[in-house]
Amino acid sequence: MAKAAPVSDTREVWILDTHRAGEMAQCRALADMLGLPCQIIPLQADFSLPEQIPDTRNLRLILSFGNAVQAVLALRTRCKNMPAIVQLGRPSHVPAADLDLIIILPQDDYPAASNVLRLRFPLNGADKDQRFIPQVNPVTRHGGTVVLYGAPSKQFFLDKQDTYKLLSFSHKLAQAHHEPLHVLTSPRTPVEAEGWLEDISKTIPMQIYTFRKGVNPFQRFLREASRFVVTGDSASMLADACRTGVPVWLFPLRTKQSFMERLQASVDWLGLHTIRNRLVRSGWLGSGTCFEKWHTTLAEQNYIHLVLPQVSSQALMWQPDALRRDDDMQKCYESIMKLPLFIAR
Repeated sequence: MAKAAPVSDTREVWILDTHRAGEMAQCRALADMLGLPCQIIPLQADFSLPEQIPDTRNLRLILSFGNAVQAVLALRTRCKNMPAIVQLGRPSHVPAADLDLIIILPQDDYPAASNVLRLRFPLNGADKDQRFIPQVNPVTRHGGTVVLYGAPSKQFFLDKQDTYKLLSFSHKLAQAHHEPLHVLTSPRTPVEAEGWLEDISKTIPMQIYTFRKGVNPFQRFLREASRFVVTGDSASMLADACRTGVPVWLFPLRTKQSFMERLQASVDWLGLHTIRNRLVRSGWLGSGTCFEKWHTTLAEQNYIHLVLPQVSSQALMWQPDALRRDDDMQKCYESIMKLPLFIAR
């Protein structure tokens, strides 16, 4: 059992560290928004609490993400002052009522509830002082067409044929705008896929930037790119690209479905989704993801354009709407400030 270890500087906001960079970036963004110093509590490899924890007397709010949900509930039982819990991402097999606020990522398939807030985009890259995606002057952007290339995942297939289709479209898009084509890989891109890119570059002109710590120009292209083409496997890459204000094309990937996902789809098809949602909210049943629904919604709202098998020359000139809301961070702040045990000072 975790033991309390008194410290002289106990913070009001704690983040349970899952050791996953993307998850921690979003938790830190929330903590920064609140303007209160936070303390990082590293979890063990199985997402359980560490052997020792700091003194909890000043603790007002705990931020947890994904698999940290069991640890955050265990931590609260050790607190005399019952701090508020804000959970980012789906709380697996935990009743929604056990958490003060659940912030659901846009790709998550989780039912609505009074304490559930659904995001339009992940929080990494969000600006607490910004309510709309900024409008950009195309004249100031000279970075060309930039492909943000992800990786196969448990949700998506991505092979050499998919890669060729992606780059063929991207080359056509770059040509239509008379600009160069750049391809950036991600930390998840496998070595095999890097080989596919090199092979395809022999027939399609492009500049490839292979991810290496300290040398990947991702941030520079976020500032300079004229437009993006993003593979559909990554929510964070899509969010980062959309928040630049330039046109963003989404290249859909072929989806994988587990047995449970197929079963849930069958239940929904039979009209039993209300029962499934009730079981998820009560913690009896887990939930999954639905990237396709999120991508479709963004396309319908003109945040992004989907890459289709046939794209006309006119469609290649697509531009997003001038005013597109990006107020997730403000909604998170307002929801947290309404929590009974977390009153703004």
